[in-house]
Amino acid sequence: MKVFQSKNGVCLTAYQGDAMTLLGFDIDKNKITNFSGFSIRVTQPGRSPYYLYNKLCYPATVTYAGVTATPNRITTEFSPIQKFRWVHVPATDHDINDPVFGDYTYAVTPRYLVNNVLQPIDPNNTVTVTIAVCPFRCNDLEIGFTRSYIASQAFVNNFGNEVNLRPKTGPDKNKIIFDTKQIAGTANRKVNGVTTPYQYTYDELHTWLGWQARARAFEFLQEAADDPNISMDVFAFDLDEPAACSMLLDFAAQGRLRMILDNSSTHIGNMSDGTPQYEDQFETLFKARATGNAKIVRGHFQALAHSKVFIQKKNGKAIKVLSGSTNFSTNGLYVNANNVLIFNNANVAALYENFFDASLLGMSTFKNSEWATKGFSFNRTGQPDNVDDAGVPDMIIRCSPHTKADATAELQGLADQVKNAKDNILFAIMEDESGSALLEEILRQVESDEKFTYGITDTSKKVYLYKPHSTKGIHVVGKGLAPKLPPPFNKEPGIPGISIHHKFVVLDFNTPDGVVFCGSSNLALGPEQHNGDNLLEIRDQHVVTAFAIEAIRLVDHFQFRDKDNTATKSDVPLVLHTDDQWVAKYYDDTDMHCRERTLLAKH
Repeated sequence: MKVFQSKNGVCLTAYQGDAMTLLGFDIDKNKITNFSGFSIRVTQPGRSPYYLYNKLCYPATVTYAGVTATPNRITTEFSPIQKFRWVHVPATDHDINDPVFGDYTYAVTPRYLVNNVLQPIDPNNTVTVTIAVCPFRCNDLEIGFTRSYIASQAFVNNFGNEVNLRPKTGPDKNKIIFDTKQIAGTANRKVNGVTTPYQYTYDELHTWLGWQARARAFEFLQEAADDPNISMDVFAFDLDEPAACSMLLDFAAQGRLRMILDNSSTHIGNMSDGTPQYEDQFETLFKARATGNAKIVRGHFQALAHSKVFIQKKNGKAIKVLSGSTNFSTNGLYVNANNVLIFNNANVAALYENFFDASLLGMSTFKNSEWATKGFSFNRTGQPDNVDDAGVPDMIIRCSPHTKADATAELQGLADQVKNAKDNILFAIMEDESGSALLEEILRQVESDEKFTYGITDTSKKVYLYKPHSTKGIHVVGKGLAPKLPPPFNKEPGIPGISIHHKFVVLDFNTPDGVVFCGSSNLALGPEQHNGDNLLEIRDQHVVTAFAIEAIRLVDHFQFRDKDNTATKSDVPLVLHTDDQWVAKYYDDTDMHCRERTLLAKH
């Protein structure tokens, strides 16, 4: 969903994502003299309005017309955003322990700096839109994203510089299950201008970092826990999230859980202190508690049992399934950028149940089974063959491992779609150099200037930052960045693991032809032949928009850190521009920022 409004040559488009909003701005070219950015005022349901924060401020020489009190310079009221877009994620800076959902009203105003004096807000130029900000639900599909903001000013402001996702000392060190209500750390938080020490629990930290992916996963588990007629079948790779493991073991004790759990090399044996790996700990606890039909199978196909899937079965019939890229671990939910998709549809759930049963029969022979040799379509023409599929998007679901021929054909088909995209390509993928026609085509598109291309991988040898007067794509990384940033930014903690764990590609966002590829697959030829994985191809504007916003959010967040990482270190504070020259690139047809402005302002 998107909402568009314009007034006096100022345009505002709001796009609805998963508990977040993408705002795209535009302004007539004849109004950019002395233009200095946008102020963004947010009104949440039942709460007082506030201006979004901006860490970058004007130099001290700038004054504020008509302002007598001391201005709050870190808000966009006095430090406007010098960009033509913004992604707003509630509970990042405001009300972090008490997010509110519902209809949000965004009021955006262009601001002008004349002779180093910021002019007052002109209501005649203020454009307002109202859009729902809530968890993503579209008919029978829900989507949830993790926050993945350890390397962020928001994390430092709320939790300090220590990353305490699990106990590092004491009896709970390296134990798969521990009390998450115990104190995890202490941070200094500023409330009403006063900084005070604040103790936070693991639960609070996990809830903030896990964001909507965590919420959806635990809703799914709790729904099953509350109904004794529901049993669970689970594919798991990394498995150590304490609360999730505790619930799964309860299901095993009630005879309501079958699980395929990876036993590749990193999930067996002992840790450095002699403690068994978490997955081995889980297997031991499972076998000690299991009753009735509970069953656990350890395996890894030809390489990895890499799917991350929960299947609900009611009275033995599959009714609902959770899939995506998110491992059920502290890294998967609280460090990595990840996603979950939940289909409340019996036919989709039954397909995943067939994948599960075929895997139980033989992981070594799965690639030759009927479930690995083709894609399974739902609602492909917009009119489902089965009325029960009316609530699911137009999509194809594929499960691996495949034969080499099938894997090659699958990835070449997706690569051809990337090559033939009409307008834009956005992506967040863990690896881009592990080899496939698809990954090679994505990198080729980034290096070209054929389409608007905007993406992030965890690490890469091919980083492309913004260059003036170039429409070449942007490609940034989420890992290996220096934690020290120039003033006024605080030092940020390092990321303890993979940062970008997504595996999704969006084509032609903001057009009727949009599509997203997502799931657990690393989109590479080797893994598609050897890993147990699933890959979804979804054609639905709401779903495509949600993933596009996630890609933009991550690229925006890490592009600044990538840029600083490659620059000469300096203690010179970063400040806002005090002239209007920063605007020129947004109206230069040879510059990618112009492409970005016109893409997001489309209505």
